[in-house]
Amino acid sequence: MGRPLSKKFIGNRNIGTTGTGDNYGIGGEGVGSYTVGNVGTGWTTAPTVSISGPALPTGVAAAGVPHFKALSFATTANGSGYKVGDILETNTGTASVKARAPVASVVVVGTPGITNGGSLYDVNNASDGDKVTYTHANLSTPLRVRITSVSGSTATNIVVEQAGVWTGTGAPPTSMAGGVGGFTATTTAKTGGDTNGNGLVLSFASSNWGVYAFDAVSVEGDFTVFPTVGTGGLLSSVSPATGTNAAATITMGLLGITMTERGSGYVNAADAAVTFTPTNSAAVTAVLTTDSGNVGSGTNQENAIQITAWVPATGTAGNISGNGTSAVAGDIIRQCGNGKYIVRTAQGVGRVKLVAGTPAVGEATIIATDSAGGNYYVTKISDRRCNIVKGNQSGTQFTTGTTGINVSWTFNGTSGTKVLAEQPYLTEDVNVKISNA
Repeated sequence: MGRPLSKKFIGNRNIGTTGTGDNYGIGGEGVGSYTVGNVGTGWTTAPTVSISGPALPTGVAAAGVPHFKALSFATTANGSGYKVGDILETNTGTASVKARAPVASVVVVGTPGITNGGSLYDVNNASDGDKVTYTHANLSTPLRVRITSVSGSTATNIVVEQAGVWTGTGAPPTSMAGGVGGFTATTTAKTGGDTNGNGLVLSFASSNWGVYAFDAVSVEGDFTVFPTVGTGGLLSSVSPATGTNAAATITMGLLGITMTERGSGYVNAADAAVTFTPTNSAAVTAVLTTDSGNVGSGTNQENAIQITAWVPATGTAGNISGNGTSAVAGDIIRQCGNGKYIVRTAQGVGRVKLVAGTPAVGEATIIATDSAGGNYYVTKISDRRCNIVKGNQSGTQFTTGTTGINVSWTFNGTSGTKVLAEQPYLTEDVNVKISNA
């Protein structure tokens, strides 16, 4: 088989990112970052976010701070003094960059003034008077007021029955009169009355217009604490800084995760999975750390051969410490014979032998992969070559028989590509890749 397996393929050459503790003496990698695959359908209150622990024993769990961005604004308090196009910004939550959104429409708040009370309006009582409805191309919802008192037949007081919603750009109207500026005024009679009332002219101050709805978010922001929901989610006017007291509930999506602890002992990206509760379709993929090549440095967390082992139980042959009850991910401490190793798992430390099948007590498996993605059991391994047996695995590029064949191997196999200068033992132009941690 050649030279014994070098320690560079065994995790115990790693010293940890701090020289102690966090990755000392084990293989695998930390989590360098996460790539966001789906920002999610959104949350209005922060989800619970958890990162899975490492597969290898004594590894350190990665940790990070989730960051969120605004997906949409939903009005919860209209405020006053706004117009379409105003830019509003969050002023609650914790953000390095606050979120912004422009106003898409404004709504009548309070009661408009009466510039001209018109004539021929009728009132039975304060709750049963003529009604006047104003329509306009820019009123997505018409404004309807009811006359509650008259002097003769001239309106002196009104109440708003249906708040008009204005979508026109620029400042909203300061006056509404039938037949003026594109407005149409239609009278609906009181009980038993007629519809000949006309001429009511309404006046509007800027304070009569509050935020109704927002356009798409213009600045998504970067939040670690969500903005307050409901009427507590006050907004600040940015441009112009005139309107006041509007509030919104912000629907937030995932922006990313900032690592605060890279962790160690992770075998692959799937082991460092992130769970969001509720999920709301958010998804990220871990990007494991890469090695610097500076052996013996905390910047060089080297890959090691991935092994699944069943450490013998206390009091049985091969047990060193712990009490193994099943075959789990392990880390090779050292080689102690042809196909025999001392390994550490989460269940303890013990001596195991490589087998071409499901490990029983005192046994272990190492899986090799060919350039087509097929798998084989490794029954012996040295620095450059290994003995592989297909068994019940999926490999198709090598015919191994029951005793196996000897082939070259690498950590860096690429599908369809020869990656070693040394030719494989067989005529197929492929190499075997050992799964690495």
